[in-house]
Amino acid sequence: MGVNYMVRRIDYEDLIIDLFIFEHLERQSANMSTGKLIFLFEDLLYKKNMVGAHYKMYRYKMGPYNNSISTHLKNLAYNGFLYYRDNYYEKAGKDVKIYQGNPNTKKFLKDIDELIEENSKVFNILIDVLNDFGKMNADELKFFIYSLKETGRSGIPIEKYHIFETILNPDSLIKPIFNFKLDEDWYDTIDIMLNPRVQARLIEGIKNVQSGNLKPL
Repeated sequence: MGVNYMVRRIDYEDLIIDLFIFEHLERQSANMSTGKLIFLFEDLLYKKNMVGAHYKMYRYKMGPYNNSISTHLKNLAYNGFLYYRDNYYEKAGKDVKIYQGNPNTKKFLKDIDELIEENSKVFNILIDVLNDFGKMNADELKFFIYSLKETGRSGIPIEKYHIFETILNPDSLIKPIFNFKLDEDWYDTIDIMLNPRVQARLIEGIKNVQSGNLKPL
């Protein structure tokens, strides 16, 4: 089957990393604090000439972020892979979604443990980041990130980047020594696993074949 690259490729690697974070995080997390953890992870990998998540990070007022993180977490929650609740965030002046892992998070990662083991160089670094920073809230993470003297593609403090300027783009690395990228077989497998409706239709089709109840095209 393979990936049709005429259609924009979905970075399922990012969704896997999102779920891995919530499986190992010992607290609930909203978009911004999750984004800061991902940034610290990507920045550390960037300095090692490695690629894990593929989020292009921009400077926002609250720190490095990519709006795709919010979209991805909402979709993962919508498809049952994360729990969430709405909570009013005074600094933002609006309700924000607070996420946490659930049994489906654990099951999904267990089902792809072979893939994670194959890419353990990346995931071990992510575990280190979560151990070091996972208990910090969004404000604490922002304070730490703004205290860094060298970060991002230019190796300068965050405040030296302009608002909405690209701080970091993992895919800009020309020859990374390691790149977490799904091959065609894993891509197709993850595509089915993360789309419950597709998976349900596939299971129904298999049952129909096994029972001889074939439906006409």
